[in-house]
Amino acid sequence: MTKITGEVAARRVEELAANRARGRARGAAAAAGAGRDPAELTLVAVSKTYPAADVLALRALGVTDFAENREQEATPKVAEVAARLAAGEIGPAGTAGPGGAVGPGAAAGVPGPPVWHFVGQLQRNKARAVARWADWVQSVDRPELVAALDRAASAHGRELSVCLQVRLDSPVGALAPGPSGRGGAAPADIPRLAELVAQARALRLVGVMAVAPLGQPPQPAFARLRAVAERLWKEHPQARAISAGMSGDLEAAVAEGATHLRIGTALFGERRPVP
Repeated sequence: MTKITGEVAARRVEELAANRARGRARGAAAAAGAGRDPAELTLVAVSKTYPAADVLALRALGVTDFAENREQEATPKVAEVAARLAAGEIGPAGTAGPGGAVGPGAAAGVPGPPVWHFVGQLQRNKARAVARWADWVQSVDRPELVAALDRAASAHGRELSVCLQVRLDSPVGALAPGPSGRGGAAPADIPRLAELVAQARALRLVGVMAVAPLGQPPQPAFARLRAVAERLWKEHPQARAISAGMSGDLEAAVAEGATHLRIGTALFGERRPVP
């Protein structure tokens, strides 16, 4: 049974490595087409519904950033990844990363911990739990959430990097989703939110995030996001991150200045059903 398990794990690592190589090639081609340096792009592997073993495999392959969108799934997964890295594991059980060795005693070749991003819609009552493990929260879209995250991060003695989520398909109301069902703050509300984050003790404003509206061409939407980002830079020049683009529209996002690409399906495969 152990042999079969090891063979299955090895095949999964090969699949993830091939997917990562294709993703890097797509990003590089998109950057070249936009006259940009591929080094400007950060691939954020959206690991929702996939196990800690997949995160460990991609981390061993050089992926640094991972994202989750549900606190109840993320909290145990982040803890498992941390524990297995601390034990010297650099890939799924029964497999080896580029350094060769696996298991206790391999710590010298173990990569550092991932950078964890929270990218889902966040309720205030989940802010304290997310602040325990997230390095970035990309979906900040209302003043109450800014306050809740600041309190939570302060209580944990941490600093959170924050992206303001921009809704690209409706100009009104910061709380209701737009016509396509996407969340986020209206563009007109972003300056106020940015000031609140800038004044917070435990939050660091790093940029903006958006999801392309359903049923619309993505590039014009990402162009609107870029315009919001450029206005933000005038008051907050350090907030240069533009998190945009997923497996199906990363080329359009890169063309409009995206710095962080949230890639899930193209890396991991089709999503598993969420219970």
